[in-house]
Amino acid sequence: MSEIKKLTQEEINHIKTLQSDYNKVVFELGSIESQLVFIKKQTEVLYAEKSKIITEIDNISEKEKTLINGLQEKYGVGNINIETGEISPF
Repeated sequence: MSEIKKLTQEEINHIKTLQSDYNKVVFELGSIESQLVFIKKQTEVLYAEKSKIITEIDNISEKEKTLINGLQEKYGVGNINIETGEISPF
């Protein structure tokens, strides 16, 4: 019958340290992945908000063009003093 061999305490400690180190980095990787998922969701929300704001800007620009065209038809082309309402022709 063959003799049972036994690891030294130093070898056992080395194996335990490696297992502990491995478990630690796997946990850290999971934590990072979780943070990335959260960041991705936040990024999607921010891009959706950005898209809404860009649409609002486009709508305001269209309203501005319509207003300018109407004012130019009524008063002609010129500079408007927003404080006094006076229109100076170019």
